[in-house]
Amino acid sequence: MRVLFNTKPSILYNKTGVGYYVSNLYNELLRSGIDIIPTVDKRSHTLLNSLSRISSRLRNISVKWYPSFIPKVGDAIIKVLYKKSDPLPFDIYHETSLDPLPLTDAAIVCNIYDLSFIRCPQFLIKEFSGYAERNIRENVIKARRIIVNTEFIKNEVIDFLRISEDRIDVIPLAPSTAYFMAKENKDDSSGVLKDRPYILYVGTVEPRKNLKTLIRAFREVRAEYNIALIIAGGLGWLYDDIIQYPEDLGIKDDVYFTGYVDEMTLVKLYNHALLFVYPSLYEGFGLPPIEAMACGIPVIVSDIPPLREVSGDAALSFNPGDHTELASKIRMVISSESLRSEMVKRGLERVREYSWKKVADSTIKTYERALEG
Repeated sequence: MRVLFNTKPSILYNKTGVGYYVSNLYNELLRSGIDIIPTVDKRSHTLLNSLSRISSRLRNISVKWYPSFIPKVGDAIIKVLYKKSDPLPFDIYHETSLDPLPLTDAAIVCNIYDLSFIRCPQFLIKEFSGYAERNIRENVIKARRIIVNTEFIKNEVIDFLRISEDRIDVIPLAPSTAYFMAKENKDDSSGVLKDRPYILYVGTVEPRKNLKTLIRAFREVRAEYNIALIIAGGLGWLYDDIIQYPEDLGIKDDVYFTGYVDEMTLVKLYNHALLFVYPSLYEGFGLPPIEAMACGIPVIVSDIPPLREVSGDAALSFNPGDHTELASKIRMVISSESLRSEMVKRGLERVREYSWKKVADSTIKTYERALEG
């Protein structure tokens, strides 16, 4: 079995959850003995990384403008990469992003991480949501197998894209092995807020992540405890009022926006946090909560189906529209050492259910089903 694997997301500037998924899965498939070919060689790596960096900077100039020429240029480059990636035929093409599919007789497998561009387009730039929906709809028509990460997204794909259930495989994600090692670094607090405990959020700064609710809840708790809030993640879409919100509430000096941080820094941030909060309104899976659990940190998540599915009973949950309830849950965790200990124990047990070997083994089964066609 030869697999041409789209590695583009793993080399982009400001790599996000999809990029880590692609990187971890690619490496695990290699270890499993699969004959896997990356679409991006070293020279193309530099080109695509530069293009991604330009796109990120242009997005930061104006939060309401999407540089539409960027994906067009990217799509053109990808088509060239397909042609030069390997002279020998391959059996499977695995599309891991939103790129247009190559002209190929190989069996096609594609990922759908979420349907935010259909379910909540108000949180995205119109031009991007249109681009994403167009490519996904075209890709799923040609794909023999479709990979999703939760039963929740499987049901959404069936309902909104009219895809037959028997073409869909649910493969949960896993935290990077770096997070399992984090507790060994408990005494290394370099680069992390040292003067007081902090609540941590990790993820993109954009409306879908519901950060205003977190910031409002934090203001209530901050009145009782000398704590800070760290919001770690790159800027996404329509973020300007989120950045402004702590100042509007009079807590600007207590809320820290770190911008994009690499995995090594994330390990330290998780490892030294008092607790982790993930208040998202819509997710496909949600890696940060199980990353935090892997580091032995209590976790609070919004009460939405995919986060309940992923976290199980290892996290506390709250109504994502109720900042007062979130504040109450935060107080519970801060004030009770026994609760924190129990949550850490449950989190570590929960995260053992996820591994990249399981992800790779399940993906290989998907490839085999695609070849059976």
